[in-house]
Amino acid sequence: MVGTTVLKRVDENESAAFKQVKKIGVSTTEVTKRAALGDLQNRGVVRTIAGKDAAQKDLKDTKLQNALRATKARVDTHWKKTTTTTTVGGATRTNVATGEVAPTAAAAQRKVLTRSNSVRLGTTATTGLGGGLQRHASANSHLLVGQNKVKTLTTKLVENKVQQVKIINKTTTKTETDVTVEPSLRREDSNLSRKSLTKIKAAITQSAAAAATTKPTLVKSNSAAATLNRKETVKTETTTATSSSADSKLKIVSVQSHSSKLLDDVKDIDEGDSENLVLVSDYVNDIYSYLFKLEAEQPVVPNHLEGQAEVYAKMRAVLIDWINEVHTQFHLVAETFQLAVAIIDRYLQAVKDTKRSHLQLVGVTALFIAAKYEELFPPAIADFIYITDDTYTGKQIRQMELQIFKALDCNLSRPLPIHFLRRFSKAAEAEDDHHAMSKYFLELAMIEYDMSHYKPSEIAAASLFLSLNLLKENANSSSGLNNKHWNSTLEFYSRYSPEHLRPIAKKIATVARNAPNAKLKAVYSKYQASKFQKVSTRSELYSTLMTSIISSKE
Repeated sequence: MVGTTVLKRVDENESAAFKQVKKIGVSTTEVTKRAALGDLQNRGVVRTIAGKDAAQKDLKDTKLQNALRATKARVDTHWKKTTTTTTVGGATRTNVATGEVAPTAAAAQRKVLTRSNSVRLGTTATTGLGGGLQRHASANSHLLVGQNKVKTLTTKLVENKVQQVKIINKTTTKTETDVTVEPSLRREDSNLSRKSLTKIKAAITQSAAAAATTKPTLVKSNSAAATLNRKETVKTETTTATSSSADSKLKIVSVQSHSSKLLDDVKDIDEGDSENLVLVSDYVNDIYSYLFKLEAEQPVVPNHLEGQAEVYAKMRAVLIDWINEVHTQFHLVAETFQLAVAIIDRYLQAVKDTKRSHLQLVGVTALFIAAKYEELFPPAIADFIYITDDTYTGKQIRQMELQIFKALDCNLSRPLPIHFLRRFSKAAEAEDDHHAMSKYFLELAMIEYDMSHYKPSEIAAASLFLSLNLLKENANSSSGLNNKHWNSTLEFYSRYSPEHLRPIAKKIATVARNAPNAKLKAVYSKYQASKFQKVSTRSELYSTLMTSIISSKE
């Protein structure tokens, strides 16, 4: 750079930036465009005003001073000219000697040339014959008007840059297909790190091998050394015992795997699911064994409303039907509704002095808890206040929430019928209409007080058993429930025989036949929608086969 002249960076592609420079004699400098963002790449080099004054005082030639005053802002125009260019691999090569760049299709549409790296010569990454550096030379070469003119400070700076470009281009031996390589310092660092890691691994391996082969010995002459060796012996024995116990655990797991327990006529429904982590095929049978255990530990006893002074079965049915309607309006998942029903039954079973005026509060609070437990985005408490028509306040809902959690011992782990139904439908290789009709039977059964004491797995299995019979059998036959639709695979995974499911399926069939004429039609209306395949309007529900199932003696 020339002398000690202070340099100022300005966007030379915009003439307005030069018009905004203040008059000579003003010591302050203008803040350039986007300086706060740190974008200094798209700027040229111009002297400060004080430096410009000093240079002009040194010039004695009046003609040259007039020429400088008449000089306009530097704006690239040579890029618009068309010259012969060579395109290799989609990259355009620039004629450095003439300083002209052939425009591409994208560049022809630009109104202002962007000289993005005109200042940062030494840090530009080169790609193919020093392409980035050649662009610097072509962008600045139009300023070299001729050798006979007096060289100003600006032209000297540009010449120095062009010389630097030429020197760099001479030393550049890359081809246009070369890719920028990381600096040697990084390679050295990576090599050093590799060597160090190799040494560390070798040391660990040697120490482990030595510890495995050497046997601790007791030194008689030194009691401290003997004590140390005893401790090492204990550690070795502990490690050996731990590894042996781990191996034994692995062996036990392999022995107790589900595939080893399958009978000859039972199909492994988890075969081929090992690649899908969501299905957890290695643990799914253990998970469902745990769910079967939980539903037995948290039962709803028959006639669980006995002892209630103000709440009876019809009130429970009205409450659950209303919750189903609210659940549909809020577009909540099936688990939310079923968990709310489970919470209501367990609470009414535990708290025998529930008031009639608080029954709806129990229901809306149960739905509120279930939504927070199951939904990704549960409704706000204000929505639950609104659906009760401001009958209850937010404070009352929160207080009831505390009472419910206290009555249930903060335990919401009771499994739901939909959990078992999905597993059983997979074992049955059921179609979409089979599964949809089974869900319809599930929700109808949950409204019935006489069926609230059945386990969730029993309701799920009986609903699927009924739907398989209705949709796979001839609707005009009067054969009743056929055991062939509940094969050994379904019996194995559900743990229920057809004989056990027949009475439950018969009760569900009776409820489904009476659904169109019932007073509580929330579930019936819900399953008339096309997204549920309109299963509540299927003709099989009112066929001869359905009549024979209801009238059969089990």
